[in-house]
Amino acid sequence: MARVLSPWCKQAKIRLIELDMTVAELASKVGLTREYTSAIVNGRAFSEPAIKAISDVLNIAETACSLN
Repeated sequence: MARVLSPWCKQAKIRLIELDMTVAELASKVGLTREYTSAIVNGRAFSEPAIKAISDVLNIAETACSLN
């Protein structure tokens, strides 16, 4: 069964597409590894500071940042 993404994860993925930005570029901007940034965006890992940093770069709300 496929993992159900949180609203924050969906917002982050949509915003990456809108900005034509890769996860590697996002990772570079927030100072995290590409692998860890991908895990956060895909809901496999949770870190409030990382979510805040990613939300700030992508200009999205961090209120829906929770694991399912």
